[in-house]
Amino acid sequence: MVLLFELRFFGLWTLWWCCLVTGSTGCQMQYVGRSSVTTDLQSDVLLPCIFEATLLGSNQTADIAAVWSQTTIPADNLLEISLQSGVMFWNNRDKRIKTFTKLSESGNFSILLRNVQQSDLGLYRCELHEGINCSIAYQEVQLGLAAVSEYQKTIIAGASGGAVLLLLFAACVCYIVTKRKHRLRQDRVKAFTLANPVYDSVKHTQKDGQSRHEGPCLTTVYASVGFAETSTEKVIYEEIGVRASEHNPDI
Repeated sequence: MVLLFELRFFGLWTLWWCCLVTGSTGCQMQYVGRSSVTTDLQSDVLLPCIFEATLLGSNQTADIAAVWSQTTIPADNLLEISLQSGVMFWNNRDKRIKTFTKLSESGNFSILLRNVQQSDLGLYRCELHEGINCSIAYQEVQLGLAAVSEYQKTIIAGASGGAVLLLLFAACVCYIVTKRKHRLRQDRVKAFTLANPVYDSVKHTQKDGQSRHEGPCLTTVYASVGFAETSTEKVIYEEIGVRASEHNPDI
């Protein structure tokens, strides 16, 4: 009798221990892994969260749910996707989070984050629960900004080089136009001098900021310009040196 009682007690203890181990193993949290996702600001990005069907179990009526949160300080709980009760939001980021409830039956609890902002960047956690206090597994998603690709770098470098060439071309055009205007001005002065020989005979020199002239100084010139010596038709050239012999041999 004693032996039979001991065997029964041992069997019950073994059964209780197995149930305890099985229950604790079922609720033991399993780390699935971490994935990295890059995106541009003000664009849409998919945050993946896919669990194997074995973690969901064969009982489709079980209270299975996935909880999304951003691991900030403190943690920011976003939403819960349940197989039974659907989606419950705690922070939908101004209605920028989209879920796919039909895919959750196969273990896909991914979400779509629209119009990504700077505050959206960081580490996210997708945790699978069964019931209230039983965490089955979790995975992490690192969201960061996309790096500039080599193609984009080439475009940026080409645009910068084109801008530099355009500026150089504009500078060259301005220089040529200015040079041409200056040359035209010199040609006009030369043509005017040739058309008026009386001015060609005047040589000017600058000294100490004052205008000085070379050659004989005449206060009044008449014959060289062909005007009669009258009181009303005099041409007075003050401070002008004229080589009288070249223009009026009679002087």
